[in-house]
Amino acid sequence: MIILNTSFHVHVSLDEPFKAWVRNVYIPEALASGRLSSPRFASLLIEVQEDCVSYAVSFEAATPEAASEWHDNAGAELRGMLHKRFGEGVVFFTTYMENLPLK
Repeated sequence: MIILNTSFHVHVSLDEPFKAWVRNVYIPEALASGRLSSPRFASLLIEVQEDCVSYAVSFEAATPEAASEWHDNAGAELRGMLHKRFGEGVVFFTTYMENLPLK
């Protein structure tokens, strides 16, 4: 199982509209692609930058190829929407991770 995690750093003035966008647009659109499942939306408990709040949105994908296909296509469209709506007030980076057995 692959974890696709995107961390967002959001200017405090955009906090509420950003959270609404993630809940109402980003997560539903990502799930509608059929490539991702098991969404999680978390607040980072550290201050990365003054006047910013940080969040992580993660999904599971069955394979690295499914995660990459979503990221490069539907994900790219969503990131374009994000930039159009919030401009430089929201920055992000995405990390691919693989679950490992505990033993």
